[in-house]
Amino acid sequence: MRTFSLTRRDGASLLGYEGGRNGPSLLFANGLGGPVSAFRHQLDHFGNRYRVLTWDYRGLYGSRSTRPPARVDIRAHAEDLEDLLVAVGAEKPILVGWSMGVQVVLELARLRPTLASHLVLINGTYRTPLSSLRLPGAGYVLPGLIERARTHHALGKRIVRRLARSRRAADWVRRLHIVSPAVATDELLALAKNFESIDLEVYLRTLSALHHHDASSVLSGVTAPALVVTGARDPLFSPRVAEDLAARLPRAELYVVPKATHYAPLEFPALVNARIDRFLSGSG
Repeated sequence: MRTFSLTRRDGASLLGYEGGRNGPSLLFANGLGGPVSAFRHQLDHFGNRYRVLTWDYRGLYGSRSTRPPARVDIRAHAEDLEDLLVAVGAEKPILVGWSMGVQVVLELARLRPTLASHLVLINGTYRTPLSSLRLPGAGYVLPGLIERARTHHALGKRIVRRLARSRRAADWVRRLHIVSPAVATDELLALAKNFESIDLEVYLRTLSALHHHDASSVLSGVTAPALVVTGARDPLFSPRVAEDLAARLPRAELYVVPKATHYAPLEFPALVNARIDRFLSGSG
């Protein structure tokens, strides 16, 4: 994929990625902290027929700069996405959001209700994320813990770097089904290596801002057909969250990947890609 740079209206710098063929535009909005390689199975699969696009969120990975971004709220990320689509001339794009990317896509639907031709919403929620977690009381407890972690982000960076290199930690993540054992340990370590370079302070700021985003008022006005995908074993969001999201969208289909966790596109790419193909062909 080729890379390109974009300077946003508030001065933030973004790094975008473009590949595939000259066809309909298919854009991927990543999860928080997700590197481009997290979507590699989808980029490879759909690049044969679509113009595939994605970008690094402001302040993270290739969009990191010496000056931290002033804003990291979901509206800012949605505006980034809007400007990116304009910059590359992507008209009526298909928008695919995973985890936090679901809320970025829904926020863009608030700003531009008729922009997208289709929406694919994977392992995400429309409500405040921390309040949507399976863990009871998470919406009350976690925001304070995140703010405390921000004050110790330098120490956190060292801990993250050590864990990202640990084969034992990767094995336990698979054994505990935080990530499906379908993902090999070496593949998981390769992804975790990207996380070593993340700006943890910006990451935690973004996570804190994410907690305040709620797209409940957007859903009834979404006119594009939508496919909602979730994992039956997602340790973060119960499948009922996806069922609720699909029920509130006017033109939605629901697909539950039986053995998938929160990382369905990475764990079972053949199933997820085939279901997206069916959806986009109109035979869902």
